[in-house]
Amino acid sequence: MSDSSTGKIVDIRLNVARRQPMSVVESAEVKAGEGLVGDRHSKAGSTRQILMMDRAIMDVLEVEPGQLRENITVKGISLFGLEKGQTLKVGDGLEFKIGELCDPCENMNHIRPGLREKIEGQRGLFVTPLFDGTVTVGDDVSVS
Repeated sequence: MSDSSTGKIVDIRLNVARRQPMSVVESAEVKAGEGLVGDRHSKAGSTRQILMMDRAIMDVLEVEPGQLRENITVKGISLFGLEKGQTLKVGDGLEFKIGELCDPCENMNHIRPGLREKIEGQRGLFVTPLFDGTVTVGDDVSVS
């Protein structure tokens, strides 16, 4: 894991349908209080709008981007240890409010037996966008 408070977005994916491969995109439109436009979890009031994951943890777990159903993968910034309610600045003006830790479901064991237990406490964080805008691979990410 990284101990840095700054990093970059290295992957963006949209969950377009349940149990279907996620769509890889270079950028995605973000709607404040809703999520990523075109993602099935983009809903006002939802606590599961965007799942953000740390690439360093994915490397330790030996999983590829998209396997854990994450929307945004970051590198160089440690997401864990951040507190609910803190904000992340992304690119030029976007901000995401940190929500709950994502609890691993039984589907993790379909990726690899025992993964659900191994990933406990590390699957990723749900975040909510505070402003409309566009998120792009390569955008800077920092704790504000």
